[in-house]
Amino acid sequence: MRQTTKGFSFVEVLLVVVIIGILSAIAIPGLIGQKKNAELVGDAQQNAKSLQMMLETRKADTGLYGAAGAVTVWNNDGTVTGTNLAPLFAPKGSTQMTYTLTVDGTGLAYDLTINDNRPGRSNAKIFQTNQTGQQIYP
Repeated sequence: MRQTTKGFSFVEVLLVVVIIGILSAIAIPGLIGQKKNAELVGDAQQNAKSLQMMLETRKADTGLYGAAGAVTVWNNDGTVTGTNLAPLFAPKGSTQMTYTLTVDGTGLAYDLTINDNRPGRSNAKIFQTNQTGQQIYP
C-alpha cells in the first residue's frame, strides 16, 4: 500500500511567505504616505476654518472682510505678503502650505485657496472656500 502525504511542502510555504513579503513592501509605504497626506490636508482645512472665523469677526466689527481687492498670502516659509487681513492668523501644523486670501472689489466677499508646496506637488491646490463657507475645491 502506498503512503500519501497531506499538507504543503516547505518550498510552497516559503514561496507564499516571499510573495506576502513583496506585497507588503509595495503596499505599506503607500499607506503611510496616504496617512501623512491626510494629516496635512486636515491641518490645512482646520487652518481655513480658523481664518474664516477671524474674517467673520472682522466683518462683524467693520462691515467688510477687508479692503476691496486686497490680497494676503501666508507663504510656506512663514512670511506674509500683501495686505495682512488677519494679523493674528498663523497657520498651525504643516508649514508646507501657502494660504491665499483674496477679497473682491466690494469687500463683501472673499476667496481662500490653500496650495500644497511639498516637493513634487508643484503648488497644487488642495482646498478652496469662500465667504459662504462653501467648499469649492475639492
